Amino acid sequence: MPTDILFTALNARYAHAAFGARYLLANMGPLRERSGLLEFDLQVQPRIAVEKMLAHDPKIIGIGCYIWNIDLVTKIAALLKAIRPDIKLILGGPEISYETEQQEIFPNADHIICGEGEIEFPKLCGELIHHRDTEALRSEHHGDDSVSPSLRGKKIIQAEPVDVEQIELPYDLYSDEDIQHRALYVEASRGCPFRCEYCMSSLDPCVRYFPEDRLFPAFSNLLDRGALNFKFVDRSFNIDIRFALKVLDFFKARYQPGMMLHFEIIPSQLPDELMDAVKDCPPGMLQFEIGIQTFNEAVAHRIQRPLDIEKIETNMRRLRTETGVHIHSDLIAGLPGEDLASFEDGFNRLLALNPQEIQLGILKRLRGAPIARHSSDWNMVYAPHAPYEILSTSRVSFDEMQRINRFGRYWNLVVNNGQFIKTAPLLWQNRHNAAGLPPSKNPSPFADFMHFSDWLYRKTDTTGNLHLVRLAKLILEFLVTEKNMDERTVAEALWTDYQRGNRPDVPGFLKKFGFEKRDTSESKPSTAMARQSRHLT
Repeated sequence: MPTDILFTALNARYAHAAFGARYLLANMGPLRERSGLLEFDLQVQPRIAVEKMLAHDPKIIGIGCYIWNIDLVTKIAALLKAIRPDIKLILGGPEISYETEQQEIFPNADHIICGEGEIEFPKLCGELIHHRDTEALRSEHHGDDSVSPSLRGKKIIQAEPVDVEQIELPYDLYSDEDIQHRALYVEASRGCPFRCEYCMSSLDPCVRYFPEDRLFPAFSNLLDRGALNFKFVDRSFNIDIRFALKVLDFFKARYQPGMMLHFEIIPSQLPDELMDAVKDCPPGMLQFEIGIQTFNEAVAHRIQRPLDIEKIETNMRRLRTETGVHIHSDLIAGLPGEDLASFEDGFNRLLALNPQEIQLGILKRLRGAPIARHSSDWNMVYAPHAPYEILSTSRVSFDEMQRINRFGRYWNLVVNNGQFIKTAPLLWQNRHNAAGLPPSKNPSPFADFMHFSDWLYRKTDTTGNLHLVRLAKLILEFLVTEKNMDERTVAEALWTDYQRGNRPDVPGFLKKFGFEKRDTSESKPSTAMARQSRHLT
């Protein structure tokens, strides 16, 4: 059956459900019955995507443009307009909302909605559909279009932030398959009061909260349908402590084993009443994303990021020692004015706080983000293609940035994925090197792991395609040859980690140590408990 209006979402991977597209679909009003949603991940071939899109015989196609999918969307748009130029292509999303006319995709778009589209998109579609359905009749009687165009006469449409109390929520559009197999994106608010210059949320300073009498029933419905994994996209969940407490109380009252809620929080704002509420949550129920980004106060001030180091450290220690929260923390390399030594100090300081995960990000040039004002002063050179990662600055060379990039990839493989809980800390805790020299007076886990990262890259010439057994074997070789550790001690740590995955075999390189296969009838630990068992330091 033809779909007049087709939302096409290009997600980073299958596990990510298109949140923005569902919001637009939910707000189509009378046009909702004439609308549909088609989702792909980034592995799809452009011609296959276009073939599947055209199979719906749409009159209008809407696509969200993000930093992770813009290259693929650009190719799809070119193919689409070459084959079916009559189809109206409407683009939206953060990547196309700024520097709009300079982008390669611009000529292939019929309309571009910059900003939040829940109001403007259905309004535009209504005009386009009405015009198409009546065009022949008007032409017969008037010889041209007698109706003055409004939105449909504009290529670039600037949308204002919507009133969140007036728009429809999208949660009934999550399918049973979504609930079973994907993270469900939800939000309790939009906007952020802070002005961190690397972030697009700094452009929307007004925090708007969704009405509780609509939000909580929607969450209840998802829970009744079996949903357990909620990823809140709010930029500052704990800005309003009262509201944050209501959200926590709501989910605690409906807790089931396996439930996991992801929130992005401000680590300096955790008063006792909120900390007490967090303590009451079962281990593994909460995951807090804590964006540190930098511990360099001058750099933080330069990019207008609030930084209360004392409160951050106090609260993170309390979260680790007093609660069952899983902490995902972030650092960004390449900020204006930060050099490698400063970044190393920040990493070591963060590691000492013992979060379960440290995500090392490379600064990206998000279109429209105010951080662009520093480019000239700090000689900030970005890659010309998405995701526009920083290549070098006046303080960090290209070679150093490449090393940091590899460090981050290997850290994900070895530490963040939780497969080497016992072994990974040996890479930075045992500080004797191959020559048997004593530990440094100023220990640097960053320097130790960078040593491993450089060595691993020389050995493999890749930051991917390292399966578990090969990686384990390389870790053993490094710790024995480069850090002068006892081979059996390392092998026992690796064997403990390997068994944690409930695997029935003994890797070939560990067989000489006489390890025996475990009884696989033992129950496998839950994902939530596995997350909580990670200790980095």
